[in-house]
Amino acid sequence: MINEKNSIGKNITQDESIQWLDTEPVKPESKKRRRRAGKKSLEKRCIRFGIVLCVFVCMYLTIVYSSIPFIKKWRTIYIETAMTTNSHQWLATLFFPQSVIDEVMANYQRNLDSQKNLASTWEGETETETEEDKSENFFEEYWELDSDSFHAYLQQHPEIEQKGYDSILIEDMDKNLGIKTVRGDSLLVLDTANHLMIVGVSGDAYQGKLAIIKEPEQVELAKSDSFGRRGQEAESYGQKKDVLLVINASGFKDVGGHGSGGEVKGSVIIDGTEYSRHTSDSTWKFCGMTKDNKMFVSNYPFDSVNDYRWGVEFLPALIVDGKSVVDGTFGMGIQPRTAVGQSKNGDMLLLIIDGRQVGYSLGCTVEECKNILMDYKAYQAMNMDGGSSSVMWYNGNYITKSSSVSGRGRFMPDALVVKKAQPEQNTKTE
Repeated sequence: MINEKNSIGKNITQDESIQWLDTEPVKPESKKRRRRAGKKSLEKRCIRFGIVLCVFVCMYLTIVYSSIPFIKKWRTIYIETAMTTNSHQWLATLFFPQSVIDEVMANYQRNLDSQKNLASTWEGETETETEEDKSENFFEEYWELDSDSFHAYLQQHPEIEQKGYDSILIEDMDKNLGIKTVRGDSLLVLDTANHLMIVGVSGDAYQGKLAIIKEPEQVELAKSDSFGRRGQEAESYGQKKDVLLVINASGFKDVGGHGSGGEVKGSVIIDGTEYSRHTSDSTWKFCGMTKDNKMFVSNYPFDSVNDYRWGVEFLPALIVDGKSVVDGTFGMGIQPRTAVGQSKNGDMLLLIIDGRQVGYSLGCTVEECKNILMDYKAYQAMNMDGGSSSVMWYNGNYITKSSSVSGRGRFMPDALVVKKAQPEQNTKTE
């Protein structure tokens, strides 16, 4: 092997000499090739970025302006859902031009305007039935029960029939007992001593609870202890009033999503006394229970406030004299919802739909609320304050999942409460 000396006089082998030569400075031609390769790589990255950007721009323009029915439908629902909240409107304004939003909201306004002259009359209908009028047959009274699944349960629990049908108490929040309604929904609670049923309702994108109260006089409106300054949570109403069930009712000013339930929106009537002023918004409707236990959905009853046991204002009306008065989203998107209704025979229907919770329940449209209530024979019905306020509390527990930060709903200026039945009411036989 040939030995050579490097520049400092050290002997190196031939292999080492080759390695030494490899470390010599790169020639100018090599640097130019590398620069050209770098430029080509940068050009390719720019081209790829440009293509991706064009694709996103095309997608955005398609979503914003396309008239393809599927895209237009969900674009409209998205905008409606965002714009009909108090604190999430930025989800629409950030992505959509004002002209597109204005077009959607103009349709919402037209829907509201169409309800201005709607009013319940109960014409042609007999008086709502009293306790004495109602059938003494259990399965006629609780017609909502699927007889097959309920009889199967009775066979396993013969003690129920021995004690009598007027003292049944079944609580099945986990749906383990398999008792169904005639609409295929799960029975969660049956408390015949208090004339109360609670049903689990569900759809493609929502979960909720429907309370059915057989005696309308058990449903009252309660205002917070600090009404006009601060509201209360549903649990507080339940415990202080010693009632069975609580849902939210009136809306309230909620600037930035931080409202405390102190500033009520719309009128609040309790026992013929008005505690909050009628709203000047002509699109709002009044929902109230007269002293003869009929629920009316109408414009504000200026001349008959004294006739009402309770009443609040919100929007929109859902059912008036048995007729649907909403279709589709009605310009209000998909939200957690609260609704109240009454059947011809006086049964009260209190509905809560959970929402804004991916994987559990997104919420529903006002039409879906109306459909649920009509399935259970609502003759009058009204949409109430929804969103994170929507909540149902029953017998010491929250049985719906509010989208509020606390999971307990909001501080509410008032609430619809279901009182316990008076002893003299518990007289039903088989």
